[in-house]
Order: sequence, then structure tokens, then C-alpha cells
Amino acid sequence: MQQREVGQSLAQKSPIGMVFTLLLFIPLAVNSELLLGNLISAIALGIVTVTLLLSYWHGKGGSFFIFALLMPLVLVVTAELPSFVALAWLINAFFFGASSCLFAYLLWSKSK
Repeated sequence: MQQREVGQSLAQKSPIGMVFTLLLFIPLAVNSELLLGNLISAIALGIVTVTLLLSYWHGKGGSFFIFALLMPLVLVVTAELPSFVALAWLINAFFFGASSCLFAYLLWSKSK
């Protein structure tokens, strides 16, 4: 499988990821408070991670892969985590941002 096909394969599964993460937001919202700053930064870094991985898969260089691997670490280190549930919000929002970016890539690649 070529590297570009990896991104396309993941992008085809992105709607499932978006629905799954949206459904996970419901019990999180019922059981805890929302930290808006964490939510925004997690979604943004999820998007940045996928963008870097797509750059790597399209042959732009291995440094993009290394930076993509660092994004979740940066997110956890910089986030305010007063409880374990806040970490669940963070992880879920990160994957929502990632799947949203993959879905946008899917739509963009189909329009070409």
C-alpha cells in the first residue's frame, strides 16, 4: 500500500470517528464541566496532527511524522487537567479534531 493510500483509507473511516466522538461527548457533558480552553486546543492539535501526518504520507519528509507524534504530548503537558474526566474530554476532543480534518481531506480529495 502506498503512503497516500494510508491517508485515503483513514479518511474513508473518518465519518465513523466523528459520530463516535460526538456520542462520547454526551456522557462527558452529563458527568463533568467543560473546560473550553482544553476543548479548543485539543481539537486544534488534532487537526495539526493529521495535517502533519498527511504531509508525511504525501512524501514531504520524515520530520513531519516526528512533529505529528509530538502533538499529543504537547497537548497533555500544556492542558489543565483538574480531574481524570478532564483527560477524557481532552482525548475525545483530540480525536474529534483529527477525524474532522480527515473528513475534510476526504471531501477535498473527492472534489479533485
